This record gives sequence, C-alpha cells and structure tokens, in this order.
Amino acid sequence: MDYDRLVIATGSRLYAPIDGYDLPGVYNFKSLTAARELVEHAQRGEVRSALIVGAGFIGVEVALLLDALGLDVTMIQRRWVMPRMLDPETAGLVLEELQRRGITVVQNTEVTRFVGKERATGVELQDGQTVTADAYVAATGVKPNVDFLAGSGLDIGWGIYVDNRMRTNCPNVWAAGDVAETIDRLSGRRFVHAIWPNARAQGEVVARDVLGYAADYEGAERMNSMKHLGLPIMAVGEAEGQQELRWRQGDQLRKIFLSDGRIVGFRLAGDIRGAGAYRALLLRGSDVSSFGAALLDPNFALTRCVSSS
Repeated sequence: MDYDRLVIATGSRLYAPIDGYDLPGVYNFKSLTAARELVEHAQRGEVRSALIVGAGFIGVEVALLLDALGLDVTMIQRRWVMPRMLDPETAGLVLEELQRRGITVVQNTEVTRFVGKERATGVELQDGQTVTADAYVAATGVKPNVDFLAGSGLDIGWGIYVDNRMRTNCPNVWAAGDVAETIDRLSGRRFVHAIWPNARAQGEVVARDVLGYAADYEGAERMNSMKHLGLPIMAVGEAEGQQELRWRQGDQLRKIFLSDGRIVGFRLAGDIRGAGAYRALLLRGSDVSSFGAALLDPNFALTRCVSSS
C-alpha cells in the first residue's frame, strides 16, 4: 500500500505472559466486550467469585467494580499492590482499604498458568497450589501492538521510538498513543505513557506536524491518580530520590522525593492538596531545598503566596 504520510496508532493489547490466558473464562478489561460480558454474568448471579491476576492500577479498579457487584474477589500479585505507581508504604494504605472492603489480596506470589482444557478452572501458583473461582481476570498490563512491524525498518523497543514531533526513524511515518515510546521528561529514559491525556496530546502534535505546522510534544512523566478507592491517591514522577520528606497520620500520607534539591516525584494518600504545586515545581526543576519540611504542608502553595505578597 502506497502512502504520502503514515500515522501508526495501533494502540496496545493485553500483556499476559502466563500460559492459558486465552482460555474461555479468562477475562480482560482491555476489551470492552469482555468486560461487559463479565459484568452481565455477575449481575445475573451466574458468577459469585472472581480471581484477578495482577494488582496494578487496572487490577485494583476491576477489583473495586466486581466487589461493588457483590462478588467474592481475590487478587494475586507477585509484588506489592500497584508496584509501578506506588512505593511499598503508600501501597500498604491501598492494601488496607482493599482488605477493609473484604477483598482478599495475596502478595509476593506468582501465578504460573491458568488451569483448564476447554475452559479455565483455576490458576496454579508457583508453589504448585491451585486456586479456583467462578471467573478469572488477567490484569497483568498491556503491550504496544508492534509485532506486525517486525522487519519494517522502524526502531522499536517496547513501543515505536519517536522524537519530540512524534516522528519515527522512517521518513513520513509518525506514531502516537499507546504504541509510541517517548522520552520521559523527568528521567530522560524512554517510556510508554499509556494514558488517555498523553494519547490526546500526541495526536494533536502528529496532526499539526503532518499538515506542516510547527509542533513539539512536551513529553510526559509517570503520573496516575485513583479516586474510586475511597482513599484519594496521587502519584507523580519517581518513587525514590536522594532525600525523602515524609509525613503520616492515620491513613493520610505525604511523601516527596528530592534529588539535588529538586522534586523528582511525590506520593499523596488521603489528602492530595498541594499536588498541583508539587507537580509545577517538579516540571520547572525548581530548587526547593530551602523549604525543607514546610513542603509537606498541604497548604504550602497558598502559604508561600501569602508570605510573598
């Protein structure tokens, strides 16, 4: 097929490096059809228990949904809850909230395969034990749809490498969305930031560049939030640094990570006030070393404005 301009926006697919993940009875919430099917089964009372493999962001969201539908929910995670998003201490607060709701979470345990021939009948753990439920959900992440591009000449890592105009290494070829691997503007490392706001911003840059207008993608940083848990969570940037500022009271936790006097990441739980100010300081690379523990004040930004006026 000939083209003058080519934009690759093939998205991502379920990434489940577990044997048997494609058996009937194993659902994934990457597919709206599959998600709707499981919800309908639960609403009709045909499914009373569910086992979720993976306790990342998607896994926790699915667990909350199925719990709200009245299912007995079990999650199995090979590390702690939301390891790509949260440090172990912040994740502990999420774990407590899940357990408070009656959701069983098994951590530091790996699923080796989904058991069954014509349909999934259980999952086998690394110790050989088999755990069963009425339905199973693979929530082990997503992978960019790049397999069909093998031998195309495109530079491909986890996704398709692109520059700040979303251009690939091949002339007149762009990539955007979950399939594009951009530069993380904080760490400088290549990363696939597979969330909707980034896909939208990338699409705008591609459209302008294809039409001949100057456009640059500002980049993105690791960022996510969760509100459905009942415990607001905000995670931005790195989960470690040369210095850590920390405050905790009950289920409220504030952690700010600094390197060379600059914020490189933060985690807020229970009270996410100040998130906008922290992110602005992080993106500007502002030296905040003189503020010390005052940064942990939820009203830090307001206090600084008042004191400087």
